[in-house]
Amino acid sequence: MFETRGITEPDTDRPAMPQDQFYIKRLVAMGGERVQIGNDRHLIINGRRLDHTTPHFENVYSFDPRQPPRPNQYSGHVNGAIARRLTQTSIAPLFPDESAVYTVPPNHYVVMGDNTMDSYDGRAWGGFSRTNVIGKCFFVYWPFTSRFGRAVR
Repeated sequence: MFETRGITEPDTDRPAMPQDQFYIKRLVAMGGERVQIGNDRHLIINGRRLDHTTPHFENVYSFDPRQPPRPNQYSGHVNGAIARRLTQTSIAPLFPDESAVYTVPPNHYVVMGDNTMDSYDGRAWGGFSRTNVIGKCFFVYWPFTSRFGRAVR
C-alpha cells in the first residue's frame, strides 16, 4: 500500500483527486500493464487473473465470493456492472464491465482501496504519476480482523 497526494487531470473528464487529500491505497498495476476487473471481483493484469495464490495477494482475495460486495468490508474489486446491481453510484467509470481494459501510462500506477463499495480510487481516476507517491503503509489498523497489524510487504 502507498500513501499518495492529490492528483489533478486537467486535460480529461475523469474525476480528479483533490489536492488537499491524502489516500492510502493498494498498488495493483504499474506503467504499461493492462488492467481488467472480472465479474468475479478479481483483477486481471496482462491477461492473468489474480487470486489468493498470487504472491502478495493472499489477504486481498481472502473474501467469500458467495457473499455480495458490501460497504465497510473488503469484497474484492468491483467493476461498474457489478456495482450497478447494488448501488446507483458509478464507482468504476473506467471499468464499466469485465471486458473493459485500462492500460496504465508509463511511469504511472493504478491503486485501489480495500473498502471497494465506498472507495474513490483508480477505477475512477485511472493511473497517476509515480511522483505523487509519498510513502509506504507499514501498519493496517482497519478492519479489525486477522489483517490488523504490521503490513505485509
